Amino acid sequence: MNTEEVSPFATIVICYGICSIAAGAKDVLNTFINEIETKGIPVKIKTTGCIGLCSMEPLVHVYMEGLPAVTYCYVTPEKARGILFHHIMRRTIIKEWVIPNV
Repeated sequence: MNTEEVSPFATIVICYGICSIAAGAKDVLNTFINEIETKGIPVKIKTTGCIGLCSMEPLVHVYMEGLPAVTYCYVTPEKARGILFHHIMRRTIIKEWVIPNV
């Protein structure tokens, strides 16, 4: 599937500064990319720099129409799969993983 032809119904922004990469953001990014391509989920992926919460890295922001924007912390490849399944596909925010008011 060519993701340029699909209107994404969600955008995932992965913090990808030095601290994020050191904490495992590269594996998280690769997991998101692989899962999205394998399952054909129309999600737009972006990266950004450090937002100053280095102790909670890797951080992932999720923006989805009809749901509040949230930031997940301590994201692992396993959590990335959970975010795609629950938040993106089932429209259910995983509150236990969210940083409030970021």
